[in-house]
Amino acid sequence: MASREFGEKQSFTAPSLHVGALMLAASVSSWAQTRPVSTLAPVTIREKAEAPQGKDAVQTKRTSIGKGEQDIRDIPQSVNVITEKLIDDVKLDTLKQALHYSAGITFAATENGTDQDVRLRGFPIATTGDVLIDGMRDPSQYDRDTFNLERIEVMRGSASMLFGRGSTGGVVNQVTKKPLLQDQTDITGTVGTGGYFRSTADFNLRTGETSALRINAMVNKADNGGAKVDKYGFAPSYAWGLGTPDEFNVGLFTIKNDNVPMAAVRYVNGRLAPVAAGAFYGTASDFATGEATYVNGSWKHLFANGGELRAQWRSGIFDRAQWSTAAGACGATPTPAGTCPAGTPAVTSLTPATFLTRSGLTPRKDRYKATYAQADYSKSIEAFGMRHDLLAGVDLSREQANRFQNNGSLLATRPATTVGTPDDGAVLAGPGSFPQWRNSSNYTAKAWGAYAQDTVHLTPVWKLLGGVRYDSFKGDFESLAYAAGANSALTTVTKTHLSNSPWSYRAGVLYQPTASQSYHVSYGTSFNTSADTYQFVTPQTAGTPPEKSRNIELGAKLDWLGGRLSTRGAIFRTEKFNERTTDADFAGTAFLLSGKRHTSGIELDVVGYLTPKWEIYASYTWIPIAKIDALGTAQAASVGSRVGLTPKQSGAVWLSYQALPELRLAVGAHGASENRPLQGTTGAASTTARVPGFAVFDAMAEYKFTPDVYAQINVNNLTNKAYGDQLYPGFTVLGAKRQVLATIGVRY
Repeated sequence: MASREFGEKQSFTAPSLHVGALMLAASVSSWAQTRPVSTLAPVTIREKAEAPQGKDAVQTKRTSIGKGEQDIRDIPQSVNVITEKLIDDVKLDTLKQALHYSAGITFAATENGTDQDVRLRGFPIATTGDVLIDGMRDPSQYDRDTFNLERIEVMRGSASMLFGRGSTGGVVNQVTKKPLLQDQTDITGTVGTGGYFRSTADFNLRTGETSALRINAMVNKADNGGAKVDKYGFAPSYAWGLGTPDEFNVGLFTIKNDNVPMAAVRYVNGRLAPVAAGAFYGTASDFATGEATYVNGSWKHLFANGGELRAQWRSGIFDRAQWSTAAGACGATPTPAGTCPAGTPAVTSLTPATFLTRSGLTPRKDRYKATYAQADYSKSIEAFGMRHDLLAGVDLSREQANRFQNNGSLLATRPATTVGTPDDGAVLAGPGSFPQWRNSSNYTAKAWGAYAQDTVHLTPVWKLLGGVRYDSFKGDFESLAYAAGANSALTTVTKTHLSNSPWSYRAGVLYQPTASQSYHVSYGTSFNTSADTYQFVTPQTAGTPPEKSRNIELGAKLDWLGGRLSTRGAIFRTEKFNERTTDADFAGTAFLLSGKRHTSGIELDVVGYLTPKWEIYASYTWIPIAKIDALGTAQAASVGSRVGLTPKQSGAVWLSYQALPELRLAVGAHGASENRPLQGTTGAASTTARVPGFAVFDAMAEYKFTPDVYAQINVNNLTNKAYGDQLYPGFTVLGAKRQVLATIGVRY
């Protein structure tokens, strides 16, 4: 068998860098505990630096998703925040797991099986670059972990005026942990069923009057019935000038994973295959490997006149490779190559003896390089007898992607199995090998955008918001074609250039009669270029202007019980009104922009304390209307259909009770009503495949031996529910099975 390159399955251990980093952090923390107090002069720390870090409450009233720190009540759009406490309570290790606790979000699988696209209000956000880190784009595909996150912010609805291309359904912002002016160390260790082990360390060291160092590290391993997790992460950052007019921060982030991904399972009779929760029908040879490394920096300057300038940049390299399995039922003995014999009748029900074929999904490898920079300026002024909160900014980006596919060599096959023998330890069989990579397409793009927004205080209770943005995007793409056969010659290079310069708008009215009430109506636009999914650009799509969308929302944000409980609600209509589509008689150089679709619904959030002992987090979305309104004649049959990956109802709840001063108990759930994958490229829901509604229950018990030492037990997927988590027209990827976790945490 041929030698293997990056992305191929192999034994994996955390490198010496990680171990050394932990030793260094421990030594620094130890030094901090023993150094004389007199080495630091007294300093007045601003209230913002002393604010809770999110470990102490699921409620937060501040956000940074709207460009700079501001109150959630001042944003005329629906905003949902998953704090660090909720992440720790439920043991939400990854961004995907955390987003299960934000209503209105679903996950699409791709033809590669282990890829995923996040959908919000029925519109994609991952493939359109609407996943952010500290307010800047984070579009690459990699294993996003929560070990270095302070909170996750979800803003729903069109937001291109703030963030540029994408942002139809909304954006997800990952807020990273920053150095604080205090000495504090948090270390956790968790073990659990399925060979689960995870340890995180969060070292924060005050190094001077206005400077601090923070180091976050993570190791995570698991063998959950065949699907394996093997990853580590390391994120140091250093800040100086804290509490002064000039605050600086620099950081490094790296995460590496060498996993065996969960195998996909094909539908039976168009329904979710009735297999056990978490049943793994892949092979030990499957792999999903990746490495993400970036450096970042920021500067915040406070002007004497009250203005504030925030500037930041990030540059990174992201590598990923994967090859996984899709298992499908077969009514006859499979061939030696593991495939179902031609003409075999379709299977309509499963028994433990039912044969399952295992086909290898399309192997894929990517390298993505990206650099982003942005600067935002804010200031309040008095003009024309009214207060104006001005916000303006500019951002720049350079993105480069290289995609690789198998070079035409024969790929080894996967032996068949049966429903009753998951995780049978199978490896690749027959002639052939692992994928041998060759370049298949490349992408390079540069973009810049500039925006300005004004919030006018018409009266003490009425505010009027308006903003406009201009973007310039230029991209060069090439696809490579080869002659038939392994290691064959390059025959064709197709080059395409894309250039777009759209405008985006945002407007809103806020009515805030009291400090505990805020009502809003808002309108915003967004746009999607043909390059949202990077290399998928052809001469035909390059000649097509951007798709455009708009969002109309009426909402309220109300605080109760002296501010300890927050409720938020919104009625929305999100519409893509010139979607790319095709006409049966159209053979020009561009697609038509005659497609339309929209979703309408209601969103509700309840977060905070019901009583001093009862704390709640609840998120709910009802989308009764998700409709394909218009398409070209070649796709007209889908007009009137429901949009795929848009269940009518979805939600999550987490309720905790302080039973004793030392003991806290909690129970939660997340789920959705019936869901269907996309049908082809029309956006319509599949008419032949669906998964039923589900509810997954989680539970937790926490006991504090001291204020700084605690033990925690979690049982996730309490009833061991089998459910379709990621959907594709031909298969689904099941959600995780029941897992019991035991954690010890220490702070000093």
